[in-house]
Amino acid sequence: MEQSPNDVATDLQIADVLSKAGRYPEAIGLYQRVLRYKPRNQAAEIGLAEAFRGVHNYDQARAVLQAARRQDPRSTAILAALGTLEIEAESWDVAIEALRAAAAQSPSDMSIRNLLGAAYLGKEDKLKALAQFTTVLAHDPGNQLARFHRAQIYADGNENEKALVDSETVYQARPNYLPGRTLLAKILVRLKQCERAAEVLRPGEKPPELDTQSLFLLGNAYECAGKAELAEGARDEFAAASQRDRRRAESEVQSKHLYEQANELARQNKFSEALDLLQQALEKNPKNGFAYSQRAKIYFSMQQVDRACEAIGQALALQPFQPDFLYVQGFIDEKTGDLEAALATFEKVVEINPREADAYFEIGRIWLQRKDRARALGALRKAVSLAPEDPDYRRALDSARAPSP
Repeated sequence: MEQSPNDVATDLQIADVLSKAGRYPEAIGLYQRVLRYKPRNQAAEIGLAEAFRGVHNYDQARAVLQAARRQDPRSTAILAALGTLEIEAESWDVAIEALRAAAAQSPSDMSIRNLLGAAYLGKEDKLKALAQFTTVLAHDPGNQLARFHRAQIYADGNENEKALVDSETVYQARPNYLPGRTLLAKILVRLKQCERAAEVLRPGEKPPELDTQSLFLLGNAYECAGKAELAEGARDEFAAASQRDRRRAESEVQSKHLYEQANELARQNKFSEALDLLQQALEKNPKNGFAYSQRAKIYFSMQQVDRACEAIGQALALQPFQPDFLYVQGFIDEKTGDLEAALATFEKVVEINPREADAYFEIGRIWLQRKDRARALGALRKAVSLAPEDPDYRRALDSARAPSP
């Protein structure tokens, strides 16, 4: 039955609410439904791309926006969304091309010029970035983002007096914004206003926490102000914070290597040795979701279903929209007979990643078990279209096509 305009509008509103709430798979499904009935609905296209960004599927988000741009190459909203995505992907030239086109369409839209300036900054083209931020501030003197970026550019060029004016404005508007405070303090130290720099970084009796860069700068500010004891304390804090950061980075790298070694052992059915390495990986980095997921697969292979469920639950708690983790959850549900839960999970996988052939294959198998041949064929055809070289998919499709005896 065809949807009415009111139905489409309602679906779009609900999808927007779901996306803002972080319920991205459900939002993706609704946006796609809107686009089936209204293929050129820009709000749905942008919303769908944002939802794909929410589940870290940047390829699909890019594909949605590129298709939308081909349909309407003059759409400022689509160009801005595409530019924002490419900035996040650090594809500076592509972002600049899209955002320049957007600025040409809407020259008075200062949010686009801020984005274009950020893309130029990413490319290290500071003169062009400066031109964009200066244009923004000429039209909107209260635009703190443009002022912060312009202060950065002035500071990098050692134009400290100009940088001071902008950075003071940012600080007064957002005194708790650590990058703004750090930038102001750096400029104040250069201008030998060292006591003020220290006060900006560590004000009052309950100062906010500082990162390593700010602690290093705080030590310099205290030393410049002649407060040797406070400078030594700040540098001790800096050394401790640097060591923590270094240990954390090293532990994450070691955890990844241990997971990879465990994965290889698991392929050789050396489950006990693999589990030992995964335990070490998780001790190094308790947020290594892939280690939990691999543990779940091993426990399931060892017929320890409760442990497998616990492990995949821990993986999904860390990364709830990781398709690999969801696939493992669906596979466990399917093999333990909970076809309803398995189907729901595999459907979520293909919403997050529409190119996940394995999930379509499992969906097809489940529909076959539930005696729904039409739906099974649809899913299996999709699996084969995505991975035509896979013989298992082809055999399953041929078998499903065969007439029942």
